[in-house]
Amino acid sequence: MSPLFTWVFSILAAVMLFLHGLAAFSEEMARLGGERLRDALRRLTRTDWRGALVGAVATAVVQSSSAVTSMAVGLSHNRALTDRGALAVMIGANVGTTLTAWLVAMKVAGLGPVFVALGGLWSLAGPRPWRPYGKAAFYFGLIFLALDLISQALAPLAHNPALAEWHEWLDSPVLALLFGALLTALVQSSSVVSGLAVLAVSQGIVAPQVAVWLVAGANIGTTSTALLASAALDMLARKLALLNTGFNVLGVLLFATLLQPVIGKILVMDLPATQQVAMVHTVFNLAAALVALLLMPHAWPRLDAWLKREI
Repeated sequence: MSPLFTWVFSILAAVMLFLHGLAAFSEEMARLGGERLRDALRRLTRTDWRGALVGAVATAVVQSSSAVTSMAVGLSHNRALTDRGALAVMIGANVGTTLTAWLVAMKVAGLGPVFVALGGLWSLAGPRPWRPYGKAAFYFGLIFLALDLISQALAPLAHNPALAEWHEWLDSPVLALLFGALLTALVQSSSVVSGLAVLAVSQGIVAPQVAVWLVAGANIGTTSTALLASAALDMLARKLALLNTGFNVLGVLLFATLLQPVIGKILVMDLPATQQVAMVHTVFNLAAALVALLLMPHAWPRLDAWLKREI
């Protein structure tokens, strides 16, 4: 078996491990706290700010903004959540998803084997009522074990002569943005793309200036999940999913224009490059959420009229 063949499948296997670990962790956390999460979404979304906070916390816990936005669309469709509350939750979800980039940047990946070993042992031999928590810890560790494997597999790329061509291709912000959006739509997870972008920076494969555009593109690509989930629901749910897409696109426009001076300053701060990318990701999403929440009281009457209009 050729070294190239082995390397390609090592990367693919690690990425698949990451994807399945993330999906399983999200499902396990939703199963453990699903009803409580839905109840919190119903009760705590009476104001825009509280709704956004719930969306951020829920996404940080289940590690999937796609799952939270899809849940918000579904609850709105079932009239368990107001349309305005659902939109506030979606706005907050973008902030919660930035936790993944920080976990990777702070090298939590090294704790992956610990969570896998202890979580796996607890899920098999712990007290029966508590075993599901061991399973959740196992999947959490699997995510970061996979990231560690990806990091090791990517390391040789830093010395590959073909890397210069890759840098030249992604040097265009528009191409990096589109690549991030398409990759996220393909894998159905912005957490995967932001995590991989930070890992690529840590290995010197991608410059921080390119990585920030990749994660900005991920913000657009992640809306595809809510759009797909809403396709089987009513027109109101589809419009809410479109609003979520519109908000994310406007957030990227804010990132590409008004926030560029701030981003430029972050990228020259005395911080590891990985933490620079994580900070840009957080600042960008926080700024977009703050602007949206401040405009909501003024924009909502028109948005509400559009949502209720028959097509």
